[in-house]
Amino acid sequence: MSILAKNLKAIRKELGCTQSVMSEILKVGFRTFVRYEAGARDAPVSVLVKIARLGNISLEQLLTSEVGKNDVAPLQKLNKSVSSTEVGAINFKEGSVVFNNPFREEIITLNDDERKILTLFRKMGPHMQKECLANLGQIAELVNTADSKKDKVSKDQISKNDTEPGFEKSSQASQHQPKAKRRPGRKKLDKKALQEKIDKLKMLTRSINKTTVK
Repeated sequence: MSILAKNLKAIRKELGCTQSVMSEILKVGFRTFVRYEAGARDAPVSVLVKIARLGNISLEQLLTSEVGKNDVAPLQKLNKSVSSTEVGAINFKEGSVVFNNPFREEIITLNDDERKILTLFRKMGPHMQKECLANLGQIAELVNTADSKKDKVSKDQISKNDTEPGFEKSSQASQHQPKAKRRPGRKKLDKKALQEKIDKLKMLTRSINKTTVK
C-alpha cells in the first residue's frame, strides 16, 4: 500500500467518516474512492487538495510522509444559520485577519509545529484544555520575568561602569591606543641578556685560531 493510500485511510478514520461519506464529500464515486484508499488508482490533483484540507495537512505531507493521529484536526460543527462571513479588518504588519460573523473560529498557523500544537489542543477535553492554558501562561510568565531580570542586571552593570571615576577616560584611551601584536607562543626577549650573549659569542670567535687543512 502506498503512502497516499495509508494517509487517506488514516484521515478518514480520524475524521470518523465511512468510505461512502468520504466519497460524497470528495464528489467521487464510491468504488472510485475505495480504489483510492486501496492504492489501486491514482487520485487527481483536485481530489488530493481536498483530502489535504480535510486532514489539515500540506499536500507535500500527504504525498511524502505518513500521517499520524495527532496530525489530523477533529471536525467541528458549523452553524449554518449564521450569515455569510465577511472580512472586517486586515493587519498586514501583524499578519492577522478579523472576520465579521464567522462560521467558526480558526487560527491560521505558520508552520507544522503550530499546526500540531493546535491539533493536540483541540483533541483535549475542556478540563484538560483549561489546565494546558494555565500551564502555558505560567511558563510564559516565568520566561518574561527571567528576561526582564536579565535586562535589568545588564543595564545596572552598564550604568555602574559609566558612573565610576576615570572609567570613561581609561576606556577611551584603551580604544585609541593600538594593541601590540604578538605572535602566539613566543616569549618576550630580554634585550640586555641578549646583547650580553652576542658579545660573548663575538669574543669566542675572535679567540679561535684560524686553521687550514692541507
